[in-house]
Amino acid sequence: MSSMSGMQDGQAEMDGEHRIQVGLIAALERALEAGASADEVRALVEQLLDFTDVHFMSEMVLMRFAAYPDIGGHETEHDRLMEQLRRIQAGFDLGDSDVMMAESQVLRHLLVEHIRTHDLLFSQFMSTQAAPA
Repeated sequence: MSSMSGMQDGQAEMDGEHRIQVGLIAALERALEAGASADEVRALVEQLLDFTDVHFMSEMVLMRFAAYPDIGGHETEHDRLMEQLRRIQAGFDLGDSDVMMAESQVLRHLLVEHIRTHDLLFSQFMSTQAAPA
């Protein structure tokens, strides 16, 4: 497999991970609406935090490998999204499902916008890198 093919595979994997992230946020919102137990909500929050952290690390590795020119700006966006996740976790720690719901809706909006802007730009960069010379 060529390195360009590997980068395309990595981009497809990132797209799948984006769907999982949005799905985990939706699952958390459904659990909060349904009045799920603290253990169920904690498990979803931890899964969302862990998955997002690993996803962002993977994405940054792919960007470094591709020598993506806006890696710094993208990393700043990831930091902002992780901070929003910590707000959800803080709401859980306070036992405040209203705060968790409000913060998860903000996170979903920020994440979708991040995917539609920053991740799209990276995807377009990757497409130009993979194009035959």
